[in-house]
Amino acid sequence: MASKSQRAARWWVRITSPVHFLLALVLALGLQQAFDLPVFTGNWRQASHVLGTVLANLGLLLALWCIALFWQRRTTLMPGGSPSGLVIHGPYRYSRNPMYLSLVLSYLGLALMFDLPWGWLTGLAALWLLNSAVIPHEETMMHARFGHDYAAYSQRVRRWL
Repeated sequence: MASKSQRAARWWVRITSPVHFLLALVLALGLQQAFDLPVFTGNWRQASHVLGTVLANLGLLLALWCIALFWQRRTTLMPGGSPSGLVIHGPYRYSRNPMYLSLVLSYLGLALMFDLPWGWLTGLAALWLLNSAVIPHEETMMHARFGHDYAAYSQRVRRWL
């Protein structure tokens, strides 16, 4: 029988992490409207928008690369799905979670582009949820599915970078 924390993790995985970050962004928008935090001005504001654009686009490119690798391998992209094989090349040589890394990059970029200082706080909450519930649950599933191959991979490659 699954424990309460395992059931909660499955529920959070089913929602999928892009939704977590979208909710964090919406919450940041609401908080910024309700409790206006100062944002960069002048040249700093322009620089933050440029940096945000670069980060968001890097995140998008990384996500597209990861999606292409999953399609080549003919395995699922869906968290909580039933993967048919391990993807261990491309960015997966350096991080076990480059798709999630792409979400974080894109999220931070959007927070900078849209002048959302609250986004840093709400983004940390989404990242905490991802790192403490979603990823451990997925890693347990991957270990159960791929056994020694996944154990060896996770020994070689870090969770983030």
